[in-house]
Amino acid sequence: MNLKNIIEVLIHSTPNPVFSKEIISVLEEDHIINLPEIINEINKEYAKLDKGYRIEKIGGGYQLLSLSDYHPYIEKLQKGVKKPRFSKAAIETLSIIAYKQPLTRGEVEHIRGVDSSGIIKNLLEKGLVSIKGRDGGLGKALLYITTPIFLELFGLDTLADLPTLEELSQLLNEERNSI
Repeated sequence: MNLKNIIEVLIHSTPNPVFSKEIISVLEEDHIINLPEIINEINKEYAKLDKGYRIEKIGGGYQLLSLSDYHPYIEKLQKGVKKPRFSKAAIETLSIIAYKQPLTRGEVEHIRGVDSSGIIKNLLEKGLVSIKGRDGGLGKALLYITTPIFLELFGLDTLADLPTLEELSQLLNEERNSI
């Protein structure tokens, strides 16, 4: 069987990102394969055939995603499907954790200026944040970090893919000017 086709089928077979080690363990190959190169070849074939999707690196794994040009059609199809919604406070808390991690609840509350324990508990239950360990300071407070589910939900491969504060400021200014 064609190695490229097997890899494509493995990625296509799950709605979640598939990690390199999972693909390699299924292949049981004796030789080392260059997975990023094979993924790149598959994506070149998709582009050449003018396909509406491509394989992206998300949350440390590979996932088949539709191109943004086709999102309006997907949204029409999934009109009745509920998308995760977050309160302003939850987005604020999640953003603080994403940009400053690892940090304690107290540090989040210091930045936000309000109690955040309920929001952090909710983010923990949804699997968007997790506990990394304990702070070395007085009281040994829990340290919070984002999870691969966070990366997947927001379409990021790594935290380095988060927009910079400067990029966020530009986006906000553009949005304000368009109103």
